[in-house]
Amino acid sequence: MSNQINVDLKKVLGKTGVKVSPIGFGTLNIRDFINAEKAMLKAVEYGINIFEVSETYANGLALDYFGRFLAKIKREDVFIVFRASPLILADPDSFETKFNKFLQKMNTSYVDALMIGWYEDAIPLETQLTSLERAAERGYAKFIGVSGFKVKQIARVLNMPKKYEISLIQNRYNVMDKRIEKDVLPFAMKNNIAVLACSALDGGQAIRQPVVMRIASKYNATGAQIALSYVISNPNVVALVKSENIDHVVEDVTASKTVLKEEDLSALRSM
Repeated sequence: MSNQINVDLKKVLGKTGVKVSPIGFGTLNIRDFINAEKAMLKAVEYGINIFEVSETYANGLALDYFGRFLAKIKREDVFIVFRASPLILADPDSFETKFNKFLQKMNTSYVDALMIGWYEDAIPLETQLTSLERAAERGYAKFIGVSGFKVKQIARVLNMPKKYEISLIQNRYNVMDKRIEKDVLPFAMKNNIAVLACSALDGGQAIRQPVVMRIASKYNATGAQIALSYVISNPNVVALVKSENIDHVVEDVTASKTVLKEEDLSALRSM
């Protein structure tokens, strides 16, 4: 395959000012690490530059294979989003030591964005934010964010005294699950916060929907390309996909070249 399919389209990631590809690569539920690494390297070759990882994925093994991946590319060419468990954020004094070990596994001295991995009632948000901000102060992260938070929880974080702004929100979002369109997405747009859409293909379910397939035939595209095009049609949203198949990476990357007409966006909204 040639590099002619390289997609140079980039989005400004909210208030960070950083330009990233509209399609990103997540690492949750990777089973074949060897093929996943090959797919990620091909993704970089074809223009994808945002990657998401967590110490909770594959019981920590995701960090090892992510480190092998980073060792083969230029670190400055990618934007890394790290979802940290609230459990390790619960103690700001020990978090730095733990996070340093994660960074060593990943062959990097910093991540671009550090997120609270999910909302956890039992651990004070103030404490978790302290851990994030200390990491940012020490140069281990450039931006901070939250994952899986509802609007009220996001608003609560925004109203807390802090040195760093919330720059990113990660949430489940695809043509089958549009719940964030009612509240989280408008809230993020109003506050210029970037949204990372995880499960952007709903585990493959999104590409099999009759409406998606009908629209795909109009554009001479695949169901995956149409489903992803819908998600990234919002300027604040980056879609996260994961693949252990190079052909699927090529397919996903080219989704950003498909600009859907309003009538088709409307049809997909109505699903």
